[in-house]
Amino acid sequence: MTGASARFARVAVVLAAASVAAVAAAPAPARAVEAGATRVEPILARAYEVRFRPLKDAADLVGSVLSADGSVTLQPKLRTIVVQDRAAVLDRVASLLQSFDLPPRSVEVTLSLFLGTDRRDEEAGRQAHAEGVSREVRGVTETLGDVTKWNAYEPLGSRSVVGAEGAAVTVNLSDEYRVTFEVESVTEPQGVITLRKVSLKRVSRGADGVERLEDIVSTFVVIPKGKLQVIGAAKSPDSKKALFLSLQARPR
Repeated sequence: MTGASARFARVAVVLAAASVAAVAAAPAPARAVEAGATRVEPILARAYEVRFRPLKDAADLVGSVLSADGSVTLQPKLRTIVVQDRAAVLDRVASLLQSFDLPPRSVEVTLSLFLGTDRRDEEAGRQAHAEGVSREVRGVTETLGDVTKWNAYEPLGSRSVVGAEGAAVTVNLSDEYRVTFEVESVTEPQGVITLRKVSLKRVSRGADGVERLEDIVSTFVVIPKGKLQVIGAAKSPDSKKALFLSLQARPR
């Protein structure tokens, strides 16, 4: 009986040890859940229609807010972009596109061209002012006369035109001068208008009657709300004459 009892005791000890090990190992997953293991959000896909703005511009804008796991695919025939990312990012994309994909806004641009002449020697410092131009432009010519050597101004043409975002505009200021530009953007609510590919051209016709264009100056112009911008062009700093183009713009 003593030997049997000893063997039974050893078996009981072994079984008890095995039970402890099993208990220690089994609850591990339960503890991980109870500790709040991070839950990975799924990657979702949504399609967004872009009605007014260039599809590539919309894709570039969306790409700037995607997570490392996000992607954007263009579907040009459907004017749609498909975005894959987490739900929070997709909600942000929807809000972003809603404020970006707006109908083209129209702007009114007023252009005035005048010729500045250096008459310092002739007029002994007396400044001649341009007549027939707006008060704002006259104020610019007066300022230019104070800070440049061109102190007399002659108006060559003035005109107001309406253009829409993304559209090319051609303005004939006179038989001899033409201005072309594109309305790049209108930033609201600041009212800042950006014109790109602004080009002042001289127009002439040969004996054959064919029109010829000479580019005088090409640039881009940012026009803050209520401000007037001026572009100047001269053959050289020593030139007696220079052309000045003033631009004002306002959203319609």
